Amino acid sequence: MSPKEKIDSLRDKIDYLDNQILDFLLKRFSISKQIGEIKASNNIKIHDPNREKEIIEHLANKLDGKLNKEDIASIFDPVYKISKKFQKNK
Repeated sequence: MSPKEKIDSLRDKIDYLDNQILDFLLKRFSISKQIGEIKASNNIKIHDPNREKEIIEHLANKLDGKLNKEDIASIFDPVYKISKKFQKNK
């Protein structure tokens, strides 16, 4: 197998994973919307920085050094931002 074929094969795997990531994110955002509806009907603030910190801490502990906390936060900060938009759009 040539280097280009190897790269193409690996890129196909990345494409597959990217599609799965998006599918999971859409599921996550759907759940966020449901949470937003509950928060709105109970007059609860959308923004919960403690929850965001809990998630980062949990993931950092779970990954046990495979990805540092700052990188995890960098990945999830945009996810939180989009999730909050879904929560606001009832």
